[in-house]
Amino acid sequence: MSFRIGVLGAGTHGERYVRHALLDVPGMTVTALCRRTEELGRKLATQYGIRYHAEPDGLIKDPEVDGVVVCTPPSSHFELARAVLASGKPLLLEKPMTGLLTEAERLAELDTESPRPLMLAQPLRWNPVILKVRQLWSSLGRVHHIRLAQRLAPTTLEWQQNPDETVGGSVLLTGVHIFDLARFLSGREFMTVDSRQRQVLNPVVEDFFLARASLSDGIQVSLEVSKYTRSRACWLEAVGEEGQIMADYLDGGIILRQGRDEEKFDISAATPTLPLVLKDWLAAVRDGSPPPVTVKDGLATIRMAEACYRSAAAERQIDVGGI
Repeated sequence: MSFRIGVLGAGTHGERYVRHALLDVPGMTVTALCRRTEELGRKLATQYGIRYHAEPDGLIKDPEVDGVVVCTPPSSHFELARAVLASGKPLLLEKPMTGLLTEAERLAELDTESPRPLMLAQPLRWNPVILKVRQLWSSLGRVHHIRLAQRLAPTTLEWQQNPDETVGGSVLLTGVHIFDLARFLSGREFMTVDSRQRQVLNPVVEDFFLARASLSDGIQVSLEVSKYTRSRACWLEAVGEEGQIMADYLDGGIILRQGRDEEKFDISAATPTLPLVLKDWLAAVRDGSPPPVTVKDGLATIRMAEACYRSAAAERQIDVGGI
């Protein structure tokens, strides 16, 4: 029997979940969606032959929905996630886990009380380039420096330029990707951060931030998100005592240098990650095993985002806390 899901927030990104769950994940189907713009929501539901719910509560309580995907703006994540957890249905929650640290801490408490722990969607963990870098990580020896940068075009999403709806900019909405990657690859937690932010083109929130951070084993991390350029790039570098890695996780390709030797890995980054996320969520639901990305992971990224904002306000390095 197929695992039937409902998608809350079937906008540009949410529609990808609908499409992949219907076409690319054996054992999974979609029975319902919710989108706040009723005309667009009904049109999309008709297109895919599924039901439309005008309100999240109707979808969550739908007896033909076995599990729920939440991919609404992060300001709504806490209340929607709480409602899904209370229903007892499995939850796949898009990053960032919540908009505020206090909400993330409360959601972590609720998750421990739930018979079905939530899974957080951090899709870069399934990026083929990132997975290969993780395989090669031990060849670097002791790593002392990681650099992560994501450079993207200005957002076209209205809610990210609406002061009544967005609760953060590049730090929260995109920074959580690279915060999670640093943890995922190193296996360590953030200890300190010195962050600065700037509004370049976005009239409401920061669209440029730089940070220097340290991890629990002393690794120094350089972090950048630029969302003001008419171009795209996603770069990763790691420098260890035995070698260094340079990786492009947008267009693909990895270079590993050790001594005078250089090895290139022609790995594409074009593989869609959402089907892989959905497959692993389905496996965790069916096996009753811990999800591959947990509420603890989500809490760590929100704690780091909150620390970046505090550091920028104080204009100094601060402790991240929470270890």
